[in-house]
Amino acid sequence: MIETGRLRTYLLPVVALAIAAAAGHAEPVRRVLGTEHLRVLYWPDHEELAEIARDAGREGMARLSRILDFEAQDRIEIYIVRSQAEFDELTGTRNRPSVIGRALTRQLRVVVKPMGPERLPDLVTHELAHVMLDLRMGDEAHRLTRWLHEGIAQYAEGGISTTQRRIIGRAAMADELLTIDELDDAFHGDSQQIALAYAQSFTLVEYLGEISPAEGISPLLDQLARGRDMRLALGLAFGRSVPVMEEEWLERLRLEHMGHLRMPPSEAMISALFLIAFFIALFFVRRRSARIRRRMEREERLRDIFGSPPAGPYRVVEAISPDEKQSRASILLPKIDDNEYLGVPGSAAEDAGERGELPPE
Repeated sequence: MIETGRLRTYLLPVVALAIAAAAGHAEPVRRVLGTEHLRVLYWPDHEELAEIARDAGREGMARLSRILDFEAQDRIEIYIVRSQAEFDELTGTRNRPSVIGRALTRQLRVVVKPMGPERLPDLVTHELAHVMLDLRMGDEAHRLTRWLHEGIAQYAEGGISTTQRRIIGRAAMADELLTIDELDDAFHGDSQQIALAYAQSFTLVEYLGEISPAEGISPLLDQLARGRDMRLALGLAFGRSVPVMEEEWLERLRLEHMGHLRMPPSEAMISALFLIAFFIALFFVRRRSARIRRRMEREERLRDIFGSPPAGPYRVVEAISPDEKQSRASILLPKIDDNEYLGVPGSAAEDAGERGELPPE
């Protein structure tokens, strides 16, 4: 009995330490934060981001309810992942690392990667818009075009960036703006076409929403829900010809966004400095070229008067020009009336230079 008591005394601390170590290495449990219609699932080290996502989701759903004229009754879940593998698992597909958020409308799920508190609210609102838009359309969700989905999602965020406005401005300058029928295909183009499609989709939704501000985009969704195709739905929803609306929208883009091509102040200052340096360099190059040209012209006149100079070797003779008493020039020619010099061989050049005469031939 004594030995058994001693054994227990020794083993109890060891077992306690083992249990504590196991608990310290246990897999953390995903936590939940949310409301009746919105739930955020996150890992313990993302608690601050989860609170931001919850607040942004709540505000985004309220804004989307006004835009879509629709109240969501189902609960939408937002997952904040901690790895690319988890992101792929929750979205059910392999995603490019550049993909930072995805909406799974059938599962009523939004999956996002952790990021700064400045970017997360817009991302959450954007992805929630996709889910709520499909909920609003029900069985007719397949009639929604890509440009309408992305346009409404960006519209719910609050707008597009200055970079996107410059993209529109460059397209307008090059006469490469996309028409309504070209928007969806552009989402399958190269990176420039995709960027332009995203930017123009927002502006089209914004334009349509301002035709009848009291109703916004809701009449178009109602017509699509009745099974109409996009062009017919546009005409019936807003009571206007689609070509007329399209032309007004494109003209608005030309007028409003070409101004965004102006350089930022820092870039403008750098460009101005380069321009000043260029003109200074051009000035000195032209002055040097003019000197060389004048010298060649003088030499040509002298050859016309005196012919080619005799064969060398030549000796350098120094003299001071009457008009330039303070400067000295290395000369090869004897002095003549217009203060030019002709190179002559030997000491005869020195004598001729002193007398201001030509040496005898």
